Amino acid sequence: MPDSMYKIPNDPDVTSEDIEPNADLSGADLTGASLRSANLTSASLRDADLTGAFLLYANLTDADLTGANLTDTFLGRADLTNADLFSADLTDANLGAADLIKANLRAADLTQSNVKGADFTNAFLGGVELSGITLSRSTLIDAPGERISTDFTDDDSISPEQRYDIIARTNHELRTAYSANGLIGRARSARVRERRARRREALAEGGLGGTAAWFGSLLSKVFTGYGVQLTWVASLMVALYLLSVGVYHFVGEMSLGRSLYYSVVTFTTSPPDPPASGLTSVVAGIETFAGTAAIVFLGYVLGTRERV
Repeated sequence: MPDSMYKIPNDPDVTSEDIEPNADLSGADLTGASLRSANLTSASLRDADLTGAFLLYANLTDADLTGANLTDTFLGRADLTNADLFSADLTDANLGAADLIKANLRAADLTQSNVKGADFTNAFLGGVELSGITLSRSTLIDAPGERISTDFTDDDSISPEQRYDIIARTNHELRTAYSANGLIGRARSARVRERRARRREALAEGGLGGTAAWFGSLLSKVFTGYGVQLTWVASLMVALYLLSVGVYHFVGEMSLGRSLYYSVVTFTTSPPDPPASGLTSVVAGIETFAGTAAIVFLGYVLGTRERV
């Protein structure tokens, strides 16, 4: 089949047998085409219309799908390794178990698409739209920060603040998608990455406002784990309790059992009896205040981490 025929629009008879690797299908109209197991390795499909096309098991490795219309396209188990899907429209597409390792999905629209079991390992997801997407536990998606940072490192048109903004927005999309699909653990991780990117963005911004925002975000991480991580607040509570026990035992000369009891009561309410003067008294006052604050922080985290 001559290359010129690839560019003829509205050809309903085009099938997988008619297309060869490296074919130039730029701008082609392949609406509803049956391309099961088609070998489209390194093919150019820039701005092509593949609405409703059937591409089960298709090999699209290194294919250029920039700006392609893949609305309602079936790409189940398709190999899109290293494919360029910049600004592609994948609305309502089926990407079940598809391989998108190292694919470029910058500014792609995956609204209402099905990506159950798909592999997005090391894919570029900056600016991707994930509204209404269907995920599963078997869907593999890396933390997007490293790939975005790597691809933009030598791009002078993208400032560090803009790069962190893209990372934060991408993680926000992932957090929303994970939460909507009941993958709460992954949603929490995405939220932490989002907040971390915002903190770094504030630091890169500099100035008094940026520094203040960075410091406030750092405090949020330490005292509340961004509202989703129990580790930080629990670790602070344990450290405060054990440190106080040590002071009561070694400085206040209480027995170990008495120190443990005294610290528990002081931590949760107030000292059961007046502490000895000096360091013991100071520690008891700090433990009472900090313990109350820590319990409030713990309640906040427990109340918000399930609503990510």
